Amino acid sequence: MKRTSAAIVNERTTTMRVSHAAVLLAAALLVSAADLPALPRFAVQTGSKCQACHVNPSGGGMRQAFGAQYGREELPVQTWAQEFELEDVTTLLTNVLGVGADFRTLYFSRQVPDSTGTTSTSQDAFWQMQGDLYLNFRIARKVNLYLKKGLYSGFEIFGLLNILPENGHVKVGKFIPNYGIKNDDHTTFVRTQTGFSPETGRPELTGLEAAVSPGAMHVTAGFYNAADAFGGGSSKKAFLGRAEGIFKLGSEAYAGLGGNVFRKGQENGSITLYGGFGSVSIGDLTLLGEVDLMRTARENTTVSGLIVYGEAGYVLTPGVDLKASYDFYDRDRDVKSGAVSRYSIGLEFFPIGGVEVRPMYRILVEDPKNVPNNELHILFHIYL
Repeated sequence: MKRTSAAIVNERTTTMRVSHAAVLLAAALLVSAADLPALPRFAVQTGSKCQACHVNPSGGGMRQAFGAQYGREELPVQTWAQEFELEDVTTLLTNVLGVGADFRTLYFSRQVPDSTGTTSTSQDAFWQMQGDLYLNFRIARKVNLYLKKGLYSGFEIFGLLNILPENGHVKVGKFIPNYGIKNDDHTTFVRTQTGFSPETGRPELTGLEAAVSPGAMHVTAGFYNAADAFGGGSSKKAFLGRAEGIFKLGSEAYAGLGGNVFRKGQENGSITLYGGFGSVSIGDLTLLGEVDLMRTARENTTVSGLIVYGEAGYVLTPGVDLKASYDFYDRDRDVKSGAVSRYSIGLEFFPIGGVEVRPMYRILVEDPKNVPNNELHILFHIYL
């Protein structure tokens, strides 16, 4: 199989300084534009925090009643949704147990460059991208036990105690730290290159997060193992700090802004991430983005990299959204070559509640030598 975009990026040994276009895009997104749920733009479209749609306060995974209702009533083509609608849909099996699921199958067609990088052949295949089952046990009024088990080896399991003031909580167990926007595309550079994507290994860490949500704000602190292994693994630790807010600008306009820092110790150095993220929604148009500076320290050397993600979405008609996105990764800003950019455009089609079809075309641009390796993706998503 042809190498993934993430693999191509990792194989490069030198990288370029960020282009003026990437800097301008990042600045524009951060000035104009909150952390969002599994499809990030939905939070800023509704002005809601992650907890409104998802059991996990960090977003993603099992949906709350509001999240399930939004996905069935607001997203799909209305006439088709009414025809196929189930009555009295609920994710609660009993008063102590809730369930949820996400299923994603991807069909892709890729250009595979030859050894010279001047011509290419095509390759296509299906890939079972995701198969996640969620269980949420209500142990007490303010205590939950949450389990997410994936099709492959990944899983999350944690206790959620909603016991802090200002609608705050404590989360303890094994889970993905609450860093960056929760984009459902695991191949975006802001996920793969920061280490928070299953594409590049196990992003879950064992530890503790505590958060409070006064008014429009949400503040999180986290403390984790830097790496997990049977019996505890390394004694190195990781730390997270995060603050964000989402605000109403008008009757159909919301905006938010946030920032976070994450530091993970390693046996021969450390990795530190400094990130900013933001979004704005006005009517049917939504913009969101994330910028991360990554400092990797190894003995007497430090490499400073830059990662940028930008996305625009527009509701053409109920059930059909136009989507365009931009990815940028520069491993070492002190080297003048080797950066990678990716441009994607396509549609998100929600024919009925719980079903999505997403065709996207991707153009990958590499420096110093660009090869023909563009991709067509068609994603089939079924969810509860």
